Amino acid sequence: MGENSHTRYLIPGRFFVLLLYFSFQWGKANYGNIGMDEIVFTLSMSLEGTSETFINSYLRDALVPAVVIFAVIFLAFHFPAGHIYQIEVKTANKLHKIQIFPLRFHAGVCLVCVVAGFVAICLMADQTFALFSYVSNQIHSSSFIEEAYVDPDSVELTFPEEKRNLIWIYMESAESSAQDVEEGGLFDVNYIPEMTRLATEYVSFSQSDLIEGASVAPACGWTIAGLVAQTAGIPLKLYSHDTSKIDNSMKNYDYFLPGATTLGDILEENGYQNYFMAGSNFNFGGRTNYFSQHGDYDIYDYKRAISDGKIDSDYKVWWGFEDEKLYEFAKEKLLEIAEAEEPFNFSMLTVDTHHQDGYVCELCGDTYDDQYANVWACASAQVYDFVCWIQEQDFYDDTTIIITGDHCSMDSDFYGEYTYDKHSGETVRKVYNAFINADVADVDEKVENNRLFTTLDFFPTALASLGVEIAGDRLGLGVNLFSGEETLSEKYGYEYLFEELEKKSPYYNQTLLYPSAEDTEVIDPS
Repeated sequence: MGENSHTRYLIPGRFFVLLLYFSFQWGKANYGNIGMDEIVFTLSMSLEGTSETFINSYLRDALVPAVVIFAVIFLAFHFPAGHIYQIEVKTANKLHKIQIFPLRFHAGVCLVCVVAGFVAICLMADQTFALFSYVSNQIHSSSFIEEAYVDPDSVELTFPEEKRNLIWIYMESAESSAQDVEEGGLFDVNYIPEMTRLATEYVSFSQSDLIEGASVAPACGWTIAGLVAQTAGIPLKLYSHDTSKIDNSMKNYDYFLPGATTLGDILEENGYQNYFMAGSNFNFGGRTNYFSQHGDYDIYDYKRAISDGKIDSDYKVWWGFEDEKLYEFAKEKLLEIAEAEEPFNFSMLTVDTHHQDGYVCELCGDTYDDQYANVWACASAQVYDFVCWIQEQDFYDDTTIIITGDHCSMDSDFYGEYTYDKHSGETVRKVYNAFINADVADVDEKVENNRLFTTLDFFPTALASLGVEIAGDRLGLGVNLFSGEETLSEKYGYEYLFEELEKKSPYYNQTLLYPSAEDTEVIDPS
């Protein structure tokens, strides 16, 4: 009854196409300008630490519609079992019985529909996420990274006799684009006036005479990739590999970029104590292993706050706990670690400004009609107040403060038609940056403004802000922006640079991502 036995094998195919379609629509609505690198990375990692808001959103807007529509289609062809509903039509003294339920569908037509649906989804995915370009880049190799990469282990680094502390504030999705047009942003209103003030009073590298921050290179556009870019000077690329020949597997993040030398590694080797504080579960995206294996960071996250009794075990908002608490916990920790004799590197990652629309805490106002605008106004005021607090402390004179966004926002509504097109290199939106109390000589406007640069350049620039002399002023794929040396973006242009970085790199694969990791310590994320 209904479909014949030859079409039954296509049933899973129909559901797959439906789920793929609604998943695509959900991803497009929730993740804005992401590319296939981000998608592949997300699909290959554990869901641990993911905000329940996003999981529930996917279930509601992708899985449920796919299941409902599939159920309707299935019932139309298969239910009720054993019953056929017909109408009788009499013509020319002849009785015709026409089956109206269950529906009949030819196997060939069904196959064509499934294939056509899959092809249509691939075409839409290419238009939105550059799917075909990604596939092509996995086939074509480039030697660019091998030729351009400067191994930090091969570079002479000279620290000042009196080592400076570092406080690095990574603000989730922070862009200079959130300013008004007069300051270098995209809006009629400046939603982040306090952050603009910090960028104006201190050093903020820009792509114009206004406040326009860093461009986002390929495979640097989500949180862990943005953190890797800024602390190691390399993108976070995943490649398939022959597991029979390579011991390491990024799938489980047991060994995170074992071939890379990072900011944490360098600072630890030079006597620093490394700390990282975040209001989310730091295991998400493999962050715990990356920072534990590269610099032995003391991780203070959502789970740690519960275990230390800072918050109740059943307390959870947004991704864990809000930035208001993060800043208060950070103040307590900084006062504690500042008493030690060793210099410290204290990094922290905010979360309230995560898409979609951000988290409205008790400090947020309602000045603007848009929720995300109010969240950003609140975030700007909070980070400014935190910097002011640091400047009042005894350890400030010996401390450099860096504020950067981890990447551009994925909020698909707030920035509207403005995008950061990582694939063509024609970037419009930029990542915010401010270097406060850096141990460098007066920075010439020619060095600070009208530059072409990406977040990859923040790696050597951060070390230089501590007064570290870098032989050649290059580390990883980054250039010390304080030096005025030509960046890779300036040397090659965004379009060529981005095209090469998107291609498969055997050197990256074999030297940084999948070298032998037998001596690498595996951190138990539990």
